[in-house]
Amino acid sequence: MSMLCTLTDVKTMLGITDDTQDAKLTLIIKGVSAQIEGYLGYTLGMADYTEEVHNVNNRQLMQLNHFPLRSVSSVTLNDAEINDYKIIEEYARWGLLYRGNGWGGRVYTQTFEHDVVGGAFDYSVCYKAGYYLPGDTGYTEGASDSLPYDIYSACLALVCQKYTADVNGAIGIKSHSEGGISDTYGDVSTEIGLTDSIKKTLAKYVWYGVA
Repeated sequence: MSMLCTLTDVKTMLGITDDTQDAKLTLIIKGVSAQIEGYLGYTLGMADYTEEVHNVNNRQLMQLNHFPLRSVSSVTLNDAEINDYKIIEEYARWGLLYRGNGWGGRVYTQTFEHDVVGGAFDYSVCYKAGYYLPGDTGYTEGASDSLPYDIYSACLALVCQKYTADVNGAIGIKSHSEGGISDTYGDVSTEIGLTDSIKKTLAKYVWYGVA
């Protein structure tokens, strides 16, 4: 399971110096990381993938399911190796693999006019995609293949909010009055999810799919 920020940094932000809260904080980090990945629409960790892809009617861009695309170890069409593809950074960011000759192959048709209704899953692609996450051996803050710092910061901020809300017992409470003493809390009921400011930070990483 992804962890988009480190336990050490969370504890530093919260001023925690012992390990009594480590288990709880780790669960919160995992939960927030999953929440962020769900909002973005894809997993962020670096991994190797093998997937079968259908032909895309000779279009030059093949859509893969994980990104950013880092490297490709093999592409085959019906077990025949293909090497004339190219990784172009602006397309690889969203998992698109370029081939000048286009990605063609078998198609399925229907009606007497033989209208094309889909492609056969004849391509097999082995590739590496994602970001090195904090704690990974390959992680280097600021490196292009490492988790962007604004995503890291968004996770860190939300983890601290959730933990503080849990400790204060203030989830969903906006105000409290008793015996002439009145306390007002922030709107933790909304802050417990992705706030507007965090969504704004993450906006440029959201995956909207393809038409």
